[in-house]
Amino acid sequence: MNETRYDWLSDRWVIFAPNREERPDQYRQLDSLTANQLIECPFCSGREHETPTPTLILPESDFDETSTNRRSESARSNRLPWQVRVVPNKFPAVPRHESFSDDRVQSHCCPTNENEMRLGSVRNVSESIFEASPERQLQTASAQHLFQRNTPRGAHEVIIESPIHVDSIASLPEDHIALIFEAYRRRLTHWRAQRELKYAVVFKNYGADAGASLFHSHSQLISLDFVPRDIEKVNQRLVQHHEQFGCCYICQLMHEEEERQERILHSSEHFVALCPFASRFPYSFSILPRTHRSRYEEVSSTELLDLAIVVKKTLSALEAAKPFAAYNFVLQTSPFNSRVEAAQHWRLRVIPRLSKVAGFEWGSDCFINTVTPEHAATTLRSFLR
Repeated sequence: MNETRYDWLSDRWVIFAPNREERPDQYRQLDSLTANQLIECPFCSGREHETPTPTLILPESDFDETSTNRRSESARSNRLPWQVRVVPNKFPAVPRHESFSDDRVQSHCCPTNENEMRLGSVRNVSESIFEASPERQLQTASAQHLFQRNTPRGAHEVIIESPIHVDSIASLPEDHIALIFEAYRRRLTHWRAQRELKYAVVFKNYGADAGASLFHSHSQLISLDFVPRDIEKVNQRLVQHHEQFGCCYICQLMHEEEERQERILHSSEHFVALCPFASRFPYSFSILPRTHRSRYEEVSSTELLDLAIVVKKTLSALEAAKPFAAYNFVLQTSPFNSRVEAAQHWRLRVIPRLSKVAGFEWGSDCFINTVTPEHAATTLRSFLR
């Protein structure tokens, strides 16, 4: 039975149409990894020289994040001391610039002052304005908002998750996965300390359909000098819920979901994994920390290990239930300048790419989901090990 569901947090409607799951579907043929591709992988141990100078290496016996006196890359690679490496992206979405205090990762600078931003856009057409008639000047000036331009500032890093060539984080040992999450914690802590920046997101693209370009398991971090509109809208909803009901939305959601047990995928001492009530994509789920924290960087080492266990279990279940399925996971933490931290709650979202976003979704911002979250949770639970 088809139905619509309203996602309060994002203020959108989602249509569930289980009957559409029966449509004919073409199977994707995945390209096999050749021996030559394996040898040429820039993320594998022994090829460290093909990536930029690292900003973090874990374990850090040969690396002091505050020092520039590090052993040579070749000396470290001969002993394979690293399990996780963080390097600047060679093809960054956000250009790098020398202004940031981290002397190994640099980001592109641009004016953050609103008036400077306006001036930047005005300069592009200033000559034509002043050469025109007064009437034309007024008409052109009033349209400046249509063509505003800005150069972003921030950083774009790659977290190389293993020196061994593996394609899935779920294939790594739990303590190794915990080390990856420790790398997230350290780099987010670093970027939050940069006063010019406002927001950062950690994400993983697994599979070509999810946007991955390399097979070797890795994730990325992008920090920005602004808060994206959709993130700001969600934060406003979180604050609204806190003001209206006197509690954190995520905390209340976890309590209610555990009472109902309809969409719970897995529970541990520190985390709850569930399929959201109004999920937009089939088999998507979120991992929520039981302890209320707005910032991911505040998690303890014990929680990181528990998180690693939960991630390995749930991603393994997804990969078993939907072999070769691409997916994204997104670590969302509070914006750097958040003032209502009692309303914020960090979370990890896993978004399988099992369906195509088509014309109706693009035209309406209303999504058609072919799998109810109740069915998704039941199916994924059956593959937990």
